[in-house]
Amino acid sequence: MIAAALEKLAQTARNYKQTYKKTTDVGSGNKIEFERSDDGTITISGDGQTIICSEEEIRELARLLKELPPIEVAPPSDYVETIPPSGGFCLAVLGDGGSVRLTLPDAALLKISVLNSMNSKYYEEPIVIGERELSVVRTSDLKWELKADGESVRFTAYEVESVVAGLHNGILDVLMNLVKSMGSDEIADIRVKSHIQHLEQEVTLILQEHKKAKNIVKDIMKYGKKVLASGEDADVRATEFIGLCQYVYSCLDPVYFEPLFALFSSIFVVES
Repeated sequence: MIAAALEKLAQTARNYKQTYKKTTDVGSGNKIEFERSDDGTITISGDGQTIICSEEEIRELARLLKELPPIEVAPPSDYVETIPPSGGFCLAVLGDGGSVRLTLPDAALLKISVLNSMNSKYYEEPIVIGERELSVVRTSDLKWELKADGESVRFTAYEVESVVAGLHNGILDVLMNLVKSMGSDEIADIRVKSHIQHLEQEVTLILQEHKKAKNIVKDIMKYGKKVLASGEDADVRATEFIGLCQYVYSCLDPVYFEPLFALFSSIFVVES
């Protein structure tokens, strides 16, 4: 995206200015400005800095950006990995030779449950979604076990914080794949708005018989819009998604868990 903007800057022989919103919170400010004045002066401003470049330098910078090697994305942690989305599953928790597949809402609820377990000597919480049950168990000898679909993984107190971080970062990675799929061209905002509208329509349909449907849809969309919003910080998206799942699981009747979480697994996950 930046390389294309630089090329346009170099090719335009008149007054030209364009602003791009940054997709991360690295540095200061949230935008980069490209400007070419009538006398040919080219400036790039961002992070509180302004750089003056020649046309030749701009073209060279655009070339270098286009030739950057592919970025290797580190796994969320040694205990959580992203997997090709299939049937709603997109993450896996690994440990003690075992593996438990998770949907995005599963990961959100498990993160909350494991965090809660860290303040208790004994802890056991079943997470029931339709006919599926996940559970988090902590015993007095500082060992944890996560179970789902007949599979289980075990962790010690030395590992559990990495599990929590891995669940959070795994959610973040999956959501950012969705953001990237929206693109960064001139109609990206239209795609985002369409996605938000689709979420609202489907949530409204699921909750149509609920006597407080209007207020619940409004609450869900407060979270959903922040998860999907253009230019939102990646960590904020993950935190808001976790808050969304916590809201549904703690405030709504169990009959709504399965359809809403299935919807979230399709809305917020890009199928490969």
